Amino acid sequence: MSLRSIIHSARRKPRSLKNQYRWKLVPRFIWKSVQSFHITLLVWGLVTIGCIFYLSQWMNYRQVAHRVEALETRRSKLVTKLELLEVEISYLTRPQRLEVLVGNTMRITSPNPAQYRLSWVDVSSDEQVK
Repeated sequence: MSLRSIIHSARRKPRSLKNQYRWKLVPRFIWKSVQSFHITLLVWGLVTIGCIFYLSQWMNYRQVAHRVEALETRRSKLVTKLELLEVEISYLTRPQRLEVLVGNTMRITSPNPAQYRLSWVDVSSDEQVK
């Protein structure tokens, strides 16, 4: 071996080390972008902005979901209260209860059918008076 071939073999990069640090599962364009600092900084900046945007949208979605859940709970409580009030109204407006209430509290008696009897004499006498 000559001195020249020894120097040449020492200077050249071995082919086995050429692909040693390259990730096998990462696509080539990502690997080339990692090699440049500015491109890497830009890519990671965009990824960070995308993650922040996604997180803000997710937090907004959760906030709306909690508000909808609170409104549905309030609606169900109001529907229950409305049903209770309808039952109470139907109880309070029963004719039997109203008759007892009027008889005991106000001391009003039921009208006599004789009070509603009109004769032709009563009608004709009213006309003559006027």
